[in-house]
Amino acid sequence: MLFLKATKDTLKDLNVKPHPVESTDPFFSWHVNIFTLYGKKHYVFMNDLSRLSLTVKGIRSNSTKVQEIFLTHLRHYFAVEKISNVLMNAYLDNCKEFVLTKTDSRSVRSTLNEIMLIMKSLERDHEDLKDQDTRHKWNNRFIYKPIDYNEPIDVFRKELDERFGSQA
Repeated sequence: MLFLKATKDTLKDLNVKPHPVESTDPFFSWHVNIFTLYGKKHYVFMNDLSRLSLTVKGIRSNSTKVQEIFLTHLRHYFAVEKISNVLMNAYLDNCKEFVLTKTDSRSVRSTLNEIMLIMKSLERDHEDLKDQDTRHKWNNRFIYKPIDYNEPIDVFRKELDERFGSQA
């Protein structure tokens, strides 16, 4: 099951009430925040376990298709990173059901705020980061203390291999 953990501003923008949950699998949990980049509204999704992030535009207020839009972008990003179809499908098969809930990790929120701050500070100077694929690859190669100074894409790939590698 996919867990989208939205900030108060995000919940307000989507006009939804969060569902209470007791526990989640960090590999299938993503914190979500809303912010403005290049003059347009974007949502930033960050995986709780790996700190892998996706920045998505085109989610409208009151949208009921957050899960669908997120999974479409995630599938595309997996292809950009050349993650095998077997591993990609294994992960996405576990995301068919989803729950929208509140944020619950200050550590993930801090990392999420950090990547948003970096993107905002670079939006004037780096036209190449307007390209979504370039921005995702660039963002997912930062190193973070909560993941033992590894790159988010490496942590995510390792977890994919550990969980679903036998299916490949």
